[in-house]
Amino acid sequence: MICIEKRFFNSNRLLLLPFGLWPCKETKFTRFRPTLLCSILISAIAFQFSKLFIAESNFEIFIRLLCSTTFYIILTIMYISFWFNIKSIKYLLDQLQHTYDRLKNKNEIAIYDKYGYIAKRMTTTIIILLMSGLCIITLIVHCPYIFDAVMPKNESSHFAIRTTEIVAEFFIISEKYYFLILMYMTAACYGGLIAMIAIATLFMAYLKHTCGMFEIASYRIEQAMAIELLHNFDMKNEIVIYREMKRAIDIQRQAMEFAKCLMISIGTPFFFLIITTVFCVTVNLFRIFHIESPAEKMQEVALHIFVIFTIVLTMFMGNNTGQEITDYSNHVYLITYNTSWYLAPIRVQKLILFVLQRSHKIFALNVGGLFSGSLECFATLISASMSYFTFMYSMQH
Repeated sequence: MICIEKRFFNSNRLLLLPFGLWPCKETKFTRFRPTLLCSILISAIAFQFSKLFIAESNFEIFIRLLCSTTFYIILTIMYISFWFNIKSIKYLLDQLQHTYDRLKNKNEIAIYDKYGYIAKRMTTTIIILLMSGLCIITLIVHCPYIFDAVMPKNESSHFAIRTTEIVAEFFIISEKYYFLILMYMTAACYGGLIAMIAIATLFMAYLKHTCGMFEIASYRIEQAMAIELLHNFDMKNEIVIYREMKRAIDIQRQAMEFAKCLMISIGTPFFFLIITTVFCVTVNLFRIFHIESPAEKMQEVALHIFVIFTIVLTMFMGNNTGQEITDYSNHVYLITYNTSWYLAPIRVQKLILFVLQRSHKIFALNVGGLFSGSLECFATLISASMSYFTFMYSMQH
């Protein structure tokens, strides 16, 4: 038996296992690890909010505070929502394995494998992209002294001091405790980011497999309604057509129930996550345009751009996957509609009518009853962020 966990989800497993988030046998140590990172993330948020009462607050400090705090809140919501639903995540993984084990046709197995490998390549690409971004930000923020080798001493010293000041301003921390607090905030940020990307790509991989199920349903309908079976009609062919149509309906049902189960598990926290992401993009955009001398604060601008890029990329990938689910569900309807259904026997036509009625309704990934995963939703969220940014910018000027 082929284990899809090792074949398609190994990258996610390697990233989530250190945090104790991979759905496997629980021990005291695996229960402690997610608690540790969760505590670090929550304490980082609390530390940022404490600056409202400790530091001398003004509008600029408040905006900088929101820029970093909303990003940490996004990481925390994603992390906690996955942690609290880890049993459901394990159940869904078992369902994918069960579906794979039931496939006997080599063409159907090839279809399932195709979407598994697409998900695997997508996960690897996003992880490499994230790690590259983290390395660049690390070089910009944490290692200014490496430029001693390529810059005159006075210039590199000025660059190091300026970087320290900018990062201290970004996190609103005293330069006296710069390295200690910055390392703590960095640990929370990097840990949360790696966990967030691993979780987001795992969900997208689940949905890619759902696309594969819909594709298999379409394939089975095409095979059942093959012209040669309909034109050479006898009792044996009728049994074959009826059996294949039932199998097509069954895997279509599995795909829809799988997607619905996933959205029920994460729907409520993701509703608040979407609202927070829109607000985070807005305040980071506002802060970039609010900086008086962007050329002199390139390090801070780079931090804001990295935050916006990470959020927008995650939003796009999630909504694009949701759009694919809708498209593949619609494809089942189109395939069924375009078959020579009028040549099929009456009881097979009843099955075809059932498929048409169920597929006619647009199947979408619904979050909180307000958002549906689609490219239109992605455009709406980006438009909302730009609208709020424009409003804040016009009010300030």
